[in-house]
Amino acid sequence: MAMNYASAVSMNNLVTALDKTQKTVDYALSMQEYALNYNSTERNLQLLYGLSNIKTQNYNNVLDILCFGKGLVKTVLSTSNVEFPTNNEIGYTISEVLGNLDTMSDGYVFGKVFLTSDAVDGQELIFSIARPTGDPSGYPLIVSKDIDIKTAEEIIANSTELSFTTTKDYEIELYKFIADVNYYDQTIKNSRVFFKILDNRQPRGYFGYSEENLSKIVISSIIRNYVSISEQYNTQKSLTFEIITSWVASSDWSPDFASYWRSNPQPLPSRLLSYLSSELSINI
Repeated sequence: MAMNYASAVSMNNLVTALDKTQKTVDYALSMQEYALNYNSTERNLQLLYGLSNIKTQNYNNVLDILCFGKGLVKTVLSTSNVEFPTNNEIGYTISEVLGNLDTMSDGYVFGKVFLTSDAVDGQELIFSIARPTGDPSGYPLIVSKDIDIKTAEEIIANSTELSFTTTKDYEIELYKFIADVNYYDQTIKNSRVFFKILDNRQPRGYFGYSEENLSKIVISSIIRNYVSISEQYNTQKSLTFEIITSWVASSDWSPDFASYWRSNPQPLPSRLLSYLSSELSINI
């Protein structure tokens, strides 16, 4: 492979593909934990059940653009499982979701919904609007509606250039969303925004599959699925490591790999940089 920026893009694509596989491993594990009513790993914050995106039946929430139903949460900050919210549902107005964005029209805004926990505010749902990875504290990233909603879904599902942050002690991602904005000026009266919700909840062990026949048929399949996906991921992980190690060790770099990229005007892709640091202890 030629030693140029295109080769770095190829290596970065390998790492991002590995990241996607790693997510499927955790989804498979969460299914197994839920089916068995067993947590294989103790986590600081876990969604045990619920917090579904729902259509409100409460007239008090008629102005809320997003509503979520009852959930059960396990957190290191509590000695018992926590019901959240305290009522049967919780709703949010458009200004609570999109915040103080400037007046805008005809664009897509990307966001995530996090379940968070800390000692001060307890359990909350937090909305985080996407910002550029290179400037995570900068202005929210807004994409023109020159692209269609399917392309927007691909961006939020796969792009590594979007940064989502919270200020809480513990957080887990529940949903991604795309705000399809016809017009927004922070008011309920004038704003016209439609939301596309992508469900990323991963409930962990709590209720389990208690019926005997269901357990016998379904749980064994779920366990086999987790084992199979884990094996595929480990194989992909090893191959990715071997390919990138061989690429880094090539004698064609001048004067060497690290020096080449430190002096190159095109920086290495951000995900590849973090992989090199964490897996090969190479810091550019």
